[in-house]
Amino acid sequence: FDRMGCLLSIQAGAGGVDAMDWAEMLFRMYTRWAEKKGYKFTVVDSQEGEEAGLKSATIEIDAENAFGFLRGEKGAHRL
Repeated sequence: FDRMGCLLSIQAGAGGVDAMDWAEMLFRMYTRWAEKKGYKFTVVDSQEGEEAGLKSATIEIDAENAFGFLRGEKGAHRL
């Protein structure tokens, strides 16, 4: 499975606007990472926050080894 593409989901946790802003920062970090690697990606779903940031987003990364590189990126990321 490590050689396959993957779906990456980002969900804003508890924390209101700050959590949604952090979710948007993570979204930008992962999309820029994919661009830098030359990976093709598609935003499958994205929900904007009321004031700022993202409530949630799902990205499909269609590239060899994408799953292998991202498999450790799980769990809560705290600011």
